[in-house]
Amino acid sequence: MELTLEQQRMIRSKPSRYSTIRGIQGSGKTTASIYRSLYLKNNYCLYEEDKILMLASKDEDINYIEDIYNKVEKETRLDYLTLFSNSERKFHVVTLESILHRYFLEYKNKYKLKNEQIIGNDKKNSIMKNCILDIKNIYPSLRILHASYVKFFIEEVKWMKSCNYLKIDAYLQCNRTGRKCEKGQGPQKIPKNSTARKAIFQLMLTYNEKLRSENLVDNEDINIYALLMAETVAHGKYCHIIVDKSNDLTKVQLDFINALFKEKSYSNMMFLVDIDMIHNTNSWMIKGKRVNSKPLGEKAKIHLFKNNYKTQEILQRKQLEIKDKNLDIKSLENFQFCDLRHSRSYKFMRDYSRISDILLNDENGDYEYINEELLELPVYSDIAAGEPILINSEIEGKFYLPKYWLKGVKNAFILKVKGDSMIGANINHGDYVIIRQEHAANNKDIVAVDIGGNATLKRLSINKDRVLLMPENEKYKPIVVDSEDTYIIGTAIGIIKHKN
Repeated sequence: MELTLEQQRMIRSKPSRYSTIRGIQGSGKTTASIYRSLYLKNNYCLYEEDKILMLASKDEDINYIEDIYNKVEKETRLDYLTLFSNSERKFHVVTLESILHRYFLEYKNKYKLKNEQIIGNDKKNSIMKNCILDIKNIYPSLRILHASYVKFFIEEVKWMKSCNYLKIDAYLQCNRTGRKCEKGQGPQKIPKNSTARKAIFQLMLTYNEKLRSENLVDNEDINIYALLMAETVAHGKYCHIIVDKSNDLTKVQLDFINALFKEKSYSNMMFLVDIDMIHNTNSWMIKGKRVNSKPLGEKAKIHLFKNNYKTQEILQRKQLEIKDKNLDIKSLENFQFCDLRHSRSYKFMRDYSRISDILLNDENGDYEYINEELLELPVYSDIAAGEPILINSEIEGKFYLPKYWLKGVKNAFILKVKGDSMIGANINHGDYVIIRQEHAANNKDIVAVDIGGNATLKRLSINKDRVLLMPENEKYKPIVVDSEDTYIIGTAIGIIKHKN
């Protein structure tokens, strides 16, 4: 990898207590941090006990990080050598989840806890409903203590425990932002020092007591017990810690990582943050839309990476895959997505053998979307862009599209077009139309309509005296809507055109 000036500057910089590397996915943060780990090993691991820990977000990342480390170690074996260099393996990579669980088990064994089981969602709902009834007896006039708010209270208790707000004063006085409840599912705001907050704190205590009485724990308990254990032991400390994909770290998890930190004058803790990723609402690392500049109470040094290596790596990998499998370019299907809501279009490719491999072509080059960035849409068989045809409710297949293209859209599905009545709207025979499922539409919308069990795609025309379904081809006549058996299936929001 050819390092940028900013990456080289970060790699060779003097260790600061806390630092963050920020950049979009594919900007080289992980790879540069591995170079950094080797630089730290050879220059700032001065004693035998000095070690480096890299925390991965999931198991699949461990092999990737290990492979990169081994390659970079060979590549830089002479570059970073100093009098402090040695051949001992000082770099350790594990997932945060695994090390949290290990410390939880140590806590469990030390304090002789019974066989604690992780609570399931159904059981959690049941316990929380009982807790609400218990607290309702203490605060009978408090309106928010409603059984229909159970999801809200589960999330609120999860947030409190994730932030380590286990003392009432901390919860009563904290800033509570980021909660947005739909009508009927919870309160819009809980004022500081209010009776509502006191009741919710009591609800959390009652919930915890009921879990303990049934030998149950939730994921937040595991993190809290792991933190308590890490704060009481002297072994297993690391002079340098690098945290990959740290967007979703909670306050308890950050405190746990800090408890693993063996602080010396040359120690360094580094957090890698994807600034283009959606984060967990319980994240302490990201507040609102901004990266927390003081995740552990002290301002962190910032390194900002602006390059994007991901596209180049993906294209190289694709070329190798094609070469290895003796495939040619015909293994990729070409499509065009026409966004009817925003009047824009995108060209993209899809692998015949793996339809979830989506590669975008635009003026910035090529970009392959990963699974987390894709939306899976069901594909149903033909809808008529001509005379109405019988609806087939069976799913014919699946189509994957970037979530960004359908931002804010719920309950979408795809229908394959049969006929030519909508060619004036750029909808041709064989096209796929993306439908947002809804039973109302505006005048001039293109709609999928059920007429007595038959489906058709037309433009809705609402006049004073009648409603028409208008074709976009002179060969076809308008359809007058005069039957109670007619209803709207949904509105067209996009078109997918096969370009091969």
